[in-house]
Amino acid sequence: MLRLLGFFDDFGYSSELAAGPLAVQVQASGEPDEAEVVGYLDTGHRLTYFMEAGVDVLTGEVHRHTSGCSSLVTDGMWVWRADFAHYLEAYHVPLPEAFVARVRQRHHRMPDLVGADFAPVFDEIVLGFGWTEADPWDAEKVLRPQPRTVPTRAEFVARVRQERPVGSWGKAPRKPRRSNERGV
Repeated sequence: MLRLLGFFDDFGYSSELAAGPLAVQVQASGEPDEAEVVGYLDTGHRLTYFMEAGVDVLTGEVHRHTSGCSSLVTDGMWVWRADFAHYLEAYHVPLPEAFVARVRQRHHRMPDLVGADFAPVFDEIVLGFGWTEADPWDAEKVLRPQPRTVPTRAEFVARVRQERPVGSWGKAPRKPRRSNERGV
């Protein structure tokens, strides 16, 4: 069974893959260890790298996962979009109990992706997403988790605030008017 996180209707996935509209899943708060779960999602293994830029589907604003937002990420069992961490920390969307239990059991540490164990899961992902030209997964490959490459939400917000100009940055200062020869 393909285990998916955060494939909301808003992203245009087929009804079998979609998790319903994002707006109806927004909650006031999330799991008590939500920050650690977000860190877990951020260090997942990338299955695909898409070079597109997206925005938050509810606000239209850029976020820390804007670049490559629909790239697919996995922990070897679950699959999510690269921007799912943003929607979890911004909107506290509900998580499946089985996923939360797995993350907590692993103490919020991303497991290695062992090729022989992951190959059948990859085959299921290929079928589920309808990919027709995917190479088989290398059963000899072992992927180790990489450090977080995406800034934390606090780092992203601080950088955006720092880069944003302050004041009347779009207007040149006005020159004083010169009076004409008649003194008018």
